[in-house]
Amino acid sequence: MKKNIFLLLPVLAAALLLSACSDFLTKYPESALSPGSYFSTRAELDLWANDIYNTLMPEAGDLAELNADENSSSSSLSAIQRGTLNPSSKAWTSDTWAPLRNINYMLENNRCKDASVKSMYDGVAYFFRAWFYFNKVRQYGDIPWYDHVIGSSDKEDLNKPRDPRGYVMLKVLQDLDKACELLPEKWAETPVYHVSKDAALALKSRAALFEGTFRKYHAGTEYVPQDAQTFDGVTVSSEWFLQQAADAAAQMLGKRSLYTGNTLGIAKKATEASYREYFLLEDAETDETILSRRYSVDVLVRHGIQFDYKNQRRSATARFVNHYLQLDGTPIQTRSGWQQLSYREAFTRRDPRMAQTLHGPSYVALGADKPEQLSFERTFNGYRIIKYISDTSHETATTSTTDYPVLRYAEVLLNYAEAKAELGQLTKEDVNRTIDVIRARVGMPALGDVPATADPLMQEYYPNAKGSQLAAILEVRRERTVELVCEGFRQWDMLRWGEGKWLTPRATQGVQGIYIANLGDIDLDGDGKVDLCLYQGTKPSTTAPAVNQIEIGGAYTLSEGTRGFLTYWAAEDYLWNENRDYLWPIPADQRQATHGALSQNPGWDDGV
Repeated sequence: MKKNIFLLLPVLAAALLLSACSDFLTKYPESALSPGSYFSTRAELDLWANDIYNTLMPEAGDLAELNADENSSSSSLSAIQRGTLNPSSKAWTSDTWAPLRNINYMLENNRCKDASVKSMYDGVAYFFRAWFYFNKVRQYGDIPWYDHVIGSSDKEDLNKPRDPRGYVMLKVLQDLDKACELLPEKWAETPVYHVSKDAALALKSRAALFEGTFRKYHAGTEYVPQDAQTFDGVTVSSEWFLQQAADAAAQMLGKRSLYTGNTLGIAKKATEASYREYFLLEDAETDETILSRRYSVDVLVRHGIQFDYKNQRRSATARFVNHYLQLDGTPIQTRSGWQQLSYREAFTRRDPRMAQTLHGPSYVALGADKPEQLSFERTFNGYRIIKYISDTSHETATTSTTDYPVLRYAEVLLNYAEAKAELGQLTKEDVNRTIDVIRARVGMPALGDVPATADPLMQEYYPNAKGSQLAAILEVRRERTVELVCEGFRQWDMLRWGEGKWLTPRATQGVQGIYIANLGDIDLDGDGKVDLCLYQGTKPSTTAPAVNQIEIGGAYTLSEGTRGFLTYWAAEDYLWNENRDYLWPIPADQRQATHGALSQNPGWDDGV
């Protein structure tokens, strides 16, 4: 039985719930500890570190919000899709900045006499300070950097302006270098649930890739200066960050392998089961998984991702589905009539990950013995997402106990390939060690060599992509899209690539799903039974399930009137603002609290 290592600290948490910026950056819970004596034993360090893990490591439930993008959507839209972010809608509350104070406090006061223990927990602190600031830069760009506990009378620090994002991201990578130096290869107990050297390298590859591509695709805009900048004697640039990403990932190549198990009875062949099974494991696999969040029924630590996916009717889009190659490795647009493929035809002869990610005609739920009929109670456009979907015991609120992989080897392989391609340095050997390894798990043909001719459909989907290895960049993006779908990356990927407008339904003419050839009764899976009835006006007599009887003309439309892609959110009309929407607004209350020392991001008007 698994036991959760992320323990809540109710006394400390309550003491840290302070309301003002100066409070949560400066105070510690004096009644709970003494700075002169605490942090002297491993048990004390572990207790404090557990709260940091709990607070900063993403939870499985966070995926529901992060998956609101042009690849997958739901019965509700995010603020970034609707353009409803505003300077008063977000606040830097105590729970936002308290983790940073806790981290810096631990680093300043770690006095454990066991040098190896002291180093390990310093490594944990450096890792999570990097994690904390990387997440802040992704949202806000420039952000104040604090590497020490601020005194309550330190008005200069409390009212300091934002530091440049290049400086902060340099510090993030330096913290990860320290973490890599101090953290063990593996912890003696439950290693996959503790940060390690590999975790530091994986996060460094992620953070450096984000900053390198963001700077490349936003150079000279309101967000990134045109010229390279020098901080602490280091000249940072898009190329510098991309090289850092490649170098970090390179240290892991070949050290791990991808999960190829087939123990749950999902399919006869591992190539048709292992990808889906990886995300259904109760106990995290320990080779592909670099860091996992643990859930357990024993201590009532559960998540509700399956509940959220059902109730939000989490669905993929036709645009996303078009990323999947055919089984022979060729793009879908080489198939005759590819733009009008029926639901059943769309799943035929495709990359096996498609049927392991989406509810296809042959989908069998875990624990069932026959294919399950597609229900529009669980999808709103026909492309129901089944990634993370276990058996029905996980279906109600907060009842799921499958572990959640936070960092995994497949991402590192893709980070390396992308960084090298963006630098124009991708080689055949690089392709063989990264993309081909990922494709091999599901039995797909190897890419083999660095592609020289860009796929026109990928160029249409990513019009801002550029570089001497454009074709390779687009193939890496295709692979990243299908391999990492629903893992919290897509929104951030589109933002760093300068493709933010595609996040809004207006740009994609609504959230489009399966192709419908005609109104009336439809046998989706070809088993001779009516699965779906679409109609206009008076509902006809039909044997389709009640939840699969859909009127066209209200919330639902078809892209070509009485036929076409089944579409939701077609009426959403928000137009992406290229000069504003790539960064969140700085909360107006904090701008006021610092008397305007915190500048506002481009395009946001908060009246301060």
